[in-house]
Amino acid sequence: MTTADALAEILLTAFRLVPFPTRTRVLTIGNPDRLSPVFVTGNYDLTVRRVRRALEGIDGYLVVANSNGVNVWCASSGGHLTTHQVVTALKLAGLEERVTHREIILPQLAATGVEGKEVRRRTGWIVRFGPADANDIRAYLAAGKDKSPTLRRVRWGARQRLEMAAAWATPMSLVAGLFAFGHRIPAVALVWALALAVFFVFDRIPLGERARQALFAIVGSAGCIAALALAGALTAGTALGWSVASIVVVAMLTFDYAGSSPTAAAGIFEEKDFTVELDPGRCRGAWSCVAVCPEAVFDKREEIRKVQITHGERCIRCGACLVQCPQDALSFATPDGRRVGPETIRKFKLNMFGKRATQATSGRSPV
Repeated sequence: MTTADALAEILLTAFRLVPFPTRTRVLTIGNPDRLSPVFVTGNYDLTVRRVRRALEGIDGYLVVANSNGVNVWCASSGGHLTTHQVVTALKLAGLEERVTHREIILPQLAATGVEGKEVRRRTGWIVRFGPADANDIRAYLAAGKDKSPTLRRVRWGARQRLEMAAAWATPMSLVAGLFAFGHRIPAVALVWALALAVFFVFDRIPLGERARQALFAIVGSAGCIAALALAGALTAGTALGWSVASIVVVAMLTFDYAGSSPTAAAGIFEEKDFTVELDPGRCRGAWSCVAVCPEAVFDKREEIRKVQITHGERCIRCGACLVQCPQDALSFATPDGRRVGPETIRKFKLNMFGKRATQATSGRSPV
């Protein structure tokens, strides 16, 4: 990686909450031949950079489809990277002249928005969903495109938490620096301290979401008051002002923590109370739900050729399993007894407020 690439990646990571598109195109990786694999991703600049780096040493093609400059998971969940975008990208790529096979490898996290069987019906290309992390592509290929639970589950480790803390803290620091006249350094320090605390600790506290938000607000306010006291600047006015500021920062960071964390289930929106259900009579053991679930909720029952929901508590309601199941054997159940079927999840996508709207951002959802 060159110095310019490193600086660009740092900048893109710091502002990753902002869409940043790159050109849609076909990239040649290494020295591919007519049997080389074909990968597909969205046109979020940071994603393309990281996927290209993960593919170093592999000969193949990378199709960059239009996702409106949004990362793969958010674009797929929000209707920006859908079956239509992938079909369009394939038709424009002209890959039939470069490879003899008809198989593409999509990011696993695209499964919430891209219907594999529909892509095949419309283009003839068979869709495989690769590993959850692009860095595991080499291991995925070495295993014969078979994914162990490790390759299927999303990661939420120290690096991922630090990146999300930075993505939130950077723009909030800019705002703090503009308005905290005479107190810019402590204001920026407050933002970063709270962002790091939230993304490294918030989901590890064994309390309900509202209780955790209240706890962080109290701790943040207490920390500000203690810091003011140590600096000899504690007055009623400073205590009130900095306490309010810390509460505002905590509220912004935790309002939709689930939306920033790949392992937290929907916390504030209607779907937080949905449960995934299986109709055993429909299940034929296609294993598509096993292949795309980012939390390994399902296990195979080879002896009866069916799946089993063995870790329902892990479900984050992404809907990928419903979208991909060819037998429509999965659905969401609501607390009041309603059923939200795959037809709804395929047609309606989540907007930034957690409401389901059509892929064309028009119409109303029955959810």
